[in-house]
Amino acid sequence: MSKTQMALMGLTFCTLILTLEPAMAQVVFTKAETVATGLLASFRGTLATAFFGIAFVVTGFLAAFNRISWAWVALVVVGAFLVFAGPAVVANLRSSFS
Repeated sequence: MSKTQMALMGLTFCTLILTLEPAMAQVVFTKAETVATGLLASFRGTLATAFFGIAFVVTGFLAAFNRISWAWVALVVVGAFLVFAGPAVVANLRSSFS
């Protein structure tokens, strides 16, 4: 390839990059956000509430009788916080950065 052809290809590439719509990435992220929101909504349903209720009781009793570490109870609490308070945390972060 000659230098002229390489320069022409570089100019064509730059022109294509500059003319792309920036909203295309936003569409992809909007669709991904919709899927993630639906997935998280199903996680926060009655099944998740029952699961974390049972997990609190079981890990609490096991830790009280020295069968597991209290760190497991803390991990269950942190997991419940992330599942149920996740949307509020994301909303607060969005409002603080926008």
